[in-house]
Amino acid sequence: MVLKNFDKLQEIALSWEKFVATGRIDIGVVRPEIRESWNRCYNARVNPYDCGSHLILDHLKIRKLLSERNDFIDIAKHFMGKLYEFVKGSGFIVILSDEQGYVIEVMGDHDTLKNASKVNLIQGSNWLEEEGGTNGIGTVLILGKPFQISGPEHYCKRVHTWTCSAAPIFDDNSQIIGVLQMSGPSLAAHQHTLGMIVAATEAIRYQIRIKLRNRELSVLNNSLSNIFQTMSDGAMIIDKHGVICQMNPTSKQVLGEKLIGSSIKDVLGKDSKVDKVLAEGRSYADREIMLDTIIGHTHFLLTAKPIKNEKGDVTGGVIFLNPIDTMKKLINRFGGAQAMFSFKDIIGHHKGLSAAIQIAYRAASNVSNVLIAGESGTGKELFAQAIHNQSYRRKGPFLALNCAALPRDLIASELFGYSKGAFTGASPNGRPGKFEMASGGTLLLDEIGDMPLDQQASLLRVLQEKKVTRLGGDRVIPVDVRIICATHKNLQEEVKNGNFRQDLYYRLNVVLVSVPPLRNRGDDILTLFDHFLKKIGRKLNVSIQYIQPKIRECLVCYDWPGNVRELENVVEKIINVSDRGKIYTEHLPVEIGVGHSNIQLSPSLQASTSVNNGKKIKELLAEKERQVILDLLALYRGNISRIAREMGVSRNTAYRKMKLYDIYRGYRFD
Repeated sequence: MVLKNFDKLQEIALSWEKFVATGRIDIGVVRPEIRESWNRCYNARVNPYDCGSHLILDHLKIRKLLSERNDFIDIAKHFMGKLYEFVKGSGFIVILSDEQGYVIEVMGDHDTLKNASKVNLIQGSNWLEEEGGTNGIGTVLILGKPFQISGPEHYCKRVHTWTCSAAPIFDDNSQIIGVLQMSGPSLAAHQHTLGMIVAATEAIRYQIRIKLRNRELSVLNNSLSNIFQTMSDGAMIIDKHGVICQMNPTSKQVLGEKLIGSSIKDVLGKDSKVDKVLAEGRSYADREIMLDTIIGHTHFLLTAKPIKNEKGDVTGGVIFLNPIDTMKKLINRFGGAQAMFSFKDIIGHHKGLSAAIQIAYRAASNVSNVLIAGESGTGKELFAQAIHNQSYRRKGPFLALNCAALPRDLIASELFGYSKGAFTGASPNGRPGKFEMASGGTLLLDEIGDMPLDQQASLLRVLQEKKVTRLGGDRVIPVDVRIICATHKNLQEEVKNGNFRQDLYYRLNVVLVSVPPLRNRGDDILTLFDHFLKKIGRKLNVSIQYIQPKIRECLVCYDWPGNVRELENVVEKIINVSDRGKIYTEHLPVEIGVGHSNIQLSPSLQASTSVNNGKKIKELLAEKERQVILDLLALYRGNISRIAREMGVSRNTAYRKMKLYDIYRGYRFD
């Protein structure tokens, strides 16, 4: 049995080594749950050669955690002791964690506990997968079912000598409240161990149910107090005179613990308008307020609600304080303020591109400002997102602002925000700017070369002071933002011409990433062409069966003024008009396909050539494009912007083609 187990572990170990080296998993060797866990750990950038969890609570937080889970621990410890009696002296330990993955109790002999401490398997350590890799506690919290992990099935190599049998502990509402685990030598793994753990967790759940039933009346009487004490927002209860009666732990952590008995006006200031809540019995929500707290100058959203008796008389009130940074994180998370791309999404092997990737990769490890230079469509935002996702700020927001797409008067309000009544049409509650929303993360200022000079001065001041003041306001708000700028312009020339501030240029151009245009990247054109064929083909559910060889020559010879963005657009166009999955040069846009004499015609174009008395291909394609433009003019009734978008070209190009084909805008539409 042991020999068979050893052979299996060796086979898994080889698969583990292959996965951490290549990212590929042997499906037949590793169980599906382990494969999925490894992928989660890989995506979370867990170090596979690390020693285990490094998130360990300090003594004060451990004591607080144990105090909060005292009843749960008391019940579980009884059954943990019985389990340990079965494995005492065998190198096994019994572990209890909470639903957040923190170890709250460990039982074992001295030597085994000493070995466990080498991988930080100790009280107060966190064993969620993103902290400790694939392991009993973290993986079971995700799976929600009993599971056993042995040896190299663990994601972190230092834990490969251990086996973990773990099962979740549920409450009456089927919510996980903790995990019970037995760990020992990997070669001693046995399925019976998991069975013992499952039986113990069921016993714990049953005992918890009995205790809950006995305390049900007490819980009902104290439910409001429990909610008040455990809520994540800071909360205070005041009497009808505005004196603070109670504070929850969060408010104490922010404001201090010695405010009970103080006047709420002295704590929040007159601008809080709490007196109106008590006098008029009306509540208000999400009023912005700045307070000097024990953690510094902090920005809150304040909500106040009256407390009334059965007669409707106001007897007090409840005050909620929510740090505005928490709200910003939620807005950014659900509002799409996240970077989607990483360095692996940058396709190509050209040396110029590789050099840009190398510089950007190094820049991700520091906090210096980055300037990404390159023509439109080269993928500058892709680089910016990759830098963000590789940096320590990757869990923060990623916001982008196109300085060329906003009217001059709106750039300042978008960047710095505005206060109530700052200008006509402003939101009555004011609005935070991109600097505030991106605090803790990265802000991409795209097309920075188009920013007006007066706003450049404001931007420079924010970069120097790390603080913003909203338009129309006087409150200084600290911000912590990593700045990445992108431009298609030569900023040095813009500085010489007086269009860009020299001091701002030097402030932004700390790390320069130059993205080469597609026309200079050689074989990358064909590499990207094949990549987009697969990607867009899957999206459009089209399988490409044949590509005329001459197409690749046309692609390489074309200048690609729109760079990668234009190439992707062209691929989508030719897939949409392809002939049953077969692509010929006639499907290329005219500007790409013309000028190549030895073009093999598709059957349909061969027939067209015969009917038209052997006209040259260039003439046929030109006639075809002229007719397309006429049809679009009729369809959109002369709207050149719509026509240009439909053709995938700029307005200037659309006008140039109309002039070339002797088409005037005043064409009558019947």
